Amino acid sequence: MEPLRVLDLAVESFGSRLRSVAIDQWVAPTPCDDWDVHYLVAHVVGGNRFAAAILAGSSADEAIEQVMGTPQLGEAPVEDFETSALPQRIGFGGDRALDRECHHPLGDMSGGEFLRLRVLDLTVHSWDPARAIGANEQLDDGLVGCVLDIVESAATTGGLGFGITALGLAIGDAAPQDRLLDLCGRRS
Repeated sequence: MEPLRVLDLAVESFGSRLRSVAIDQWVAPTPCDDWDVHYLVAHVVGGNRFAAAILAGSSADEAIEQVMGTPQLGEAPVEDFETSALPQRIGFGGDRALDRECHHPLGDMSGGEFLRLRVLDLTVHSWDPARAIGANEQLDDGLVGCVLDIVESAATTGGLGFGITALGLAIGDAAPQDRLLDLCGRRS
């Protein structure tokens, strides 16, 4: 699947779950330790803004300072997500953006590698609020397949970073989504 199409699917997956969050569910705990739905969404919005800044030429330190210096969510978290996703998409869709070197806290990488990290983050965090609010947890099969490839290739080249540790429980003939979640430290 074309990389930008995968990003679009991941954004839509996250956005669709976000639109299901009721007012009283923003404080629901997520599978991420110590994160409620609101904090998780702020994390994703911040990641989108960080990516847009990096793709516009900021260093990792500049992008972190820019993102951390402002609140990520206002009164309309769904709109905040949607408006943060657009500059990220434009950045990744720019001329040769996937080939250019990006400065990232994990080290310098190509725009294509950075895109894979964003797709992973968006996809896995699509499942988290669904679990938190009792919504449909089933992710798009095509998206799961693409992200599973990202995670499995990262596992053979030194891991994903960000403190993600596989549980090692989904083995053998486990469904792709179950394997993906397990590799990302989540129980399905």
